[in-house]
Parts: sequence; C-alpha cells; structure tokens
Amino acid sequence: MKKVLSAIIIIFMLAFMQAYAANDSRLSYDTAKEVMLKNSRAVAKQKLSERKAFYQYNGVVQRTRGIETEMTVIDTPMGKYYYVYPPNIQVLLTKQAELLPLQMRYYWRMADNGRIVTEKALSLGLRDLYLGFMKSDMDYRLSLEKLELQEKKYNAAKLKAEKGLISGIELEEAEYDYLKAKKDVEKYKRSRENMQRSINSYIGVPIDTAYDKVLFSEYTRNLVVKPLEYYTEAALENRLEIISVAEEIKTKEKHLEILEIGRAKDIYPDIRKEYEDVLLEIETLKVKLEKARYDVENNIKSAYIDVIKEKDNMDNLMATLNMQKRNFERLKARYEQGFIPETVIEEMELAIEELQNGVNLTVYNYNTKKMKLEEAAGLGPAY
Repeated sequence: MKKVLSAIIIIFMLAFMQAYAANDSRLSYDTAKEVMLKNSRAVAKQKLSERKAFYQYNGVVQRTRGIETEMTVIDTPMGKYYYVYPPNIQVLLTKQAELLPLQMRYYWRMADNGRIVTEKALSLGLRDLYLGFMKSDMDYRLSLEKLELQEKKYNAAKLKAEKGLISGIELEEAEYDYLKAKKDVEKYKRSRENMQRSINSYIGVPIDTAYDKVLFSEYTRNLVVKPLEYYTEAALENRLEIISVAEEIKTKEKHLEILEIGRAKDIYPDIRKEYEDVLLEIETLKVKLEKARYDVENNIKSAYIDVIKEKDNMDNLMATLNMQKRNFERLKARYEQGFIPETVIEEMELAIEELQNGVNLTVYNYNTKKMKLEEAAGLGPAY
C-alpha cells in the first residue's frame, strides 16, 4: 500500500512540474545564448568552413608524406643509380613536402579561430539585445504597478470630489494621471513585444515565442577585473589580428628558407624573383603586425577605461539606492504614526523599485563590459 501511495505521489509531482514548466516560460541570457549558438546559420557556416579546411589540410599531409626532396634512386640492370636533384627541383619538391602542409595548416587554424570569434561576437551582441529586452520587461511591469496606484488615487479623488473636499481641477489632474498611466502601459507593452520579437529573431526561434519572465542573474557571475597590464599582455599574445599575421610571417620565412636551398635563389632568376617578392611580403606583414599590436593595445586601454567608468557609475547608483531605502524606512515610520497617507508610501516603493531596476541594468551592463574586455584580451572580437 505504501509503495502504491508513493508511486501516486511521484506521478502527481511529475505532472505538476510539467504543467508548471509549460505555463511558466522563462528566458535568461545563458539560455538564450545556448539556443542562439545552436540555431545560428553563421556559426554553422563557420563550422563547415573549419571542417572543410581541416580535411584539406589532412589530405595535403597524407599526399605529401614521404616525398624525397634531395634525390631519387633508379634501378638499372647495372645496379642502383642515385640521381641528386638540381637545386630548383629540390626547391619545388620541398615546397610540396613542407611549405604546402604549413600553408594549409595556417588556413585551417584561421578558419577555426574565425569560428570561435564569430560565436563570441554573436554572444556579445546578444548581451546588448537581452539588455534591451530586460529593460522593456522591467518598464512594462513597473507601468502596471503605477497604473494600479494611479487608479487607486483617481478613485479616491472621485470620492473626495463627491464630498466637496477637492476642486474640479484636482479631480481632472488625478484623471489625467490615471489616463496617462494607462497609455504608458500600452506603450511599454508594445515596446516589450517588439524587443521580444527582436530577440526571438536573433536566437532563431519562432518570432511569436512569448516569455512570462525575463530573468536577471548577474550578481552570481562574479567576474573579477584584473590589472590593465594583464589584459594588454594577453591581447598582444592572443588576438586573432595579431596571431594571424605572426603565423603568416612564419610561413613566409619558411618559404624564404626553402628558396635558399642549394643557393637556388642565386642561380635561377625566377627563384630570385620569387625570393625578392616573398621578402617584400614579409616586410609588409611586419609593418601590418606592428600596426595591429598598436591598435590592439589602444583597444584594450579604451575597454578597460569603460569598465572602470561603468564600475563607478554602478557604485554611485547603488549608493543612491541605499540612501533612498534609508529614507523610505524613515518615511514608513512616519506613516505608521499616521502622519502621511498610504499612497505616499506606495509611490516611494515604486520609486525605489524603479531605482533598483536601474541598478540591475547597470550591473548587467558592467558585466557585459567586463565580458567584452575579457574577449578582447583573447582571440577577439575587438572591444
């Protein structure tokens, strides 16, 4: 009997949880990000390009493995004959055996890095879009509470007007505030619906997908800001626009090394011309690398300054919020003593809620700037 009862309870709880999940559609940034990366055509295209580049690289490695670049052995009736290739042939074969795989590996790695940067850029773009959706949701919910308060004040004003306690102008003012609150609800509702459609389009779900709650979960991220030097050094070592040029220079230098085999560049005019062209390409790439390093360093400085400014802004808002909460406690004590009406307390509560929303949005924006700084110190994208 106990086992049967336990089974019934479990079935009931599962049914309740499923019904709750079906009726309570929530969206968080992390969930939206996961869905977006799964549905993104841009990410799928980058993954396909990376796989294609890998198979091309692997195919070249397999085809060029074992190429003899210096000599060949010819079997004759009189025995084996060793033929040493002339320098130009050695250069040609070495380019096939060593340079081509190196070039294909470079293309594969850049394709893979491009995929990673694309995913990060989309995720950071979603941060900005989710901020707009979250703000529109906060504004809409707050407008509903303000409407409820204005309706209460309007009804009270009508009763006072009937008793001759207030003038007609005061009643009209109360009615105006009430009607304005109703219009604000419609305005914020449309804004929320528009942002909801925008975020649905971005993450690749049906445009009419609706969410009951837009979650805020930024206080648990615990992102730590390190010194500027840390981000600068990391960016100069990791950023895609730097490592791509540095890797290309290494490949070109290997190309030069091959062209020097057997003094080929000094013997053959075409190889000498190729050598000079590659040398010029390396010099151009070195200039490009220095510019990239300069730009990245300045980019990190700008990002770091933005993070510090946003931190100051967040701290100031939090201080203001705490001050308003203390004022509210004093006001509440006066209300309990009967010195001020209940509507004043309710207005103060809404003002604090609005300020809390502003703080939450600032915390979110601060975390976003820290995330962008972290990514800018890695492969990218740039801040």
